[in-house]
Amino acid sequence: MKKSLLAIAALSAVAGVARADVSMYGVLDMGIANLTSGQSQNPSMPAGVPTQIYTTNNGGKAVTTLAPNGMSQSVLGFKGSEDIDSGLKAGFILEAGINPTSGTITDGLSGLSQGNFKTSTGADTSRTGQLFNNRSTIYLSSKDWGTVSFGRQYTISLDDIIKYDPLNGSYAFSVVGFYGSYGGGGWTEDARLDNSVKYEAKFGGVRVGAMYQFGGVAGNNTANSAGQLGIGTDLGNLSMDAYATFKKDGLGSFPSTGSPTASNSMLGIISDNKAMGFGASYKLSQFKFMGGAEHIVYSPPTDPAGAMTIGNYQFSQYGAINGANPATSAYVQNKVVNILYGGGIWSVNSRLDLIASVYNVRNMDYTGCSNGIGDQGHCAGFLQSYAMVADYHLSKRTDFYAGISTQNITGGVATFYNIGASANNPEATQNTTTMVGFRTRF
Repeated sequence: MKKSLLAIAALSAVAGVARADVSMYGVLDMGIANLTSGQSQNPSMPAGVPTQIYTTNNGGKAVTTLAPNGMSQSVLGFKGSEDIDSGLKAGFILEAGINPTSGTITDGLSGLSQGNFKTSTGADTSRTGQLFNNRSTIYLSSKDWGTVSFGRQYTISLDDIIKYDPLNGSYAFSVVGFYGSYGGGGWTEDARLDNSVKYEAKFGGVRVGAMYQFGGVAGNNTANSAGQLGIGTDLGNLSMDAYATFKKDGLGSFPSTGSPTASNSMLGIISDNKAMGFGASYKLSQFKFMGGAEHIVYSPPTDPAGAMTIGNYQFSQYGAINGANPATSAYVQNKVVNILYGGGIWSVNSRLDLIASVYNVRNMDYTGCSNGIGDQGHCAGFLQSYAMVADYHLSKRTDFYAGISTQNITGGVATFYNIGASANNPEATQNTTTMVGFRTRF
């Protein structure tokens, strides 16, 4: 009798799952990469390629290694939905970014927390030790009125940048893919927003979106908050989207300058950020051309917190907490960053895509910067990057790729994009990444 009851309970559970339409999915991406100026691989780095960023202490040296996540972030996810009534649907998404070469949850800050970049590569990132570091979302969706979602989710700006980047945010080859600060409208931590509500809908030929992050600070409802608006349309083969964002008390992470007091002890610069962006694509026969632009302004924080917790890490304030004192504030003269990116995809046949892309990032002078090889407060310069990739599809779910990307910096922009340049190695302003990889989806 007990066995019969257990069998009935099991069948009921399976039937319930079937009605709820729950499934598991994922992506695994890895290959062999070489950098002319790199760093030892960190097994938890989201961009598994031992990247050029943050290698100033070692000056940047050539490195070849097995590397994950060249074309896309490897993930393991769970999703489900349930039809409720009259075109209304409820659902959820739980998604974790992983590194398939090590089996670890992606966590770029683990490299930064090991003492000023000394042991392995790391980077500012929105994946900071959370289990479901990509998304943790529930939503309600209506055929007529769109979708409203809650939790940890992608920003509108990140969605648009990935959409119009020819390399779709590739970590190995795309500047806007690796440097996630653009998707966050200033800081990488804000490319995915916790405690947020997001609305997306399409009315006729117009797409609209809005997003708000609750700061959750007692006594100040606007501290640490963020907001985004988006609008777009499709006109035949032409697609366009634009967005505007703000973030109060955004935080960019940096390593401790000495021996950290704890493995999760970090430093951060806090700023108020505003950004505007635009992207467009046009399909012509076997070719698809696309690109975009973004303008970011970093200003003194209006509600400086002094200390923050993000994921598994504790952050202390780096520098002054406001713009009242020009001698100490990092943002008395606002920091301005402009980026242009574009290129195209040639679908040679049903299996082979050839992709080319170019990226230009310009960093203006701002108060409080230090480029390490120049004068304090003079950090103007630019980063230029070119990339070419061949992507061969063995099937609908599996592909091989091979590509090359070059990155060059000019002027004091090295303060933000360290390609191995430092006071001891000022000539290390160029890096080349080559990678061949294999990607499968399930």
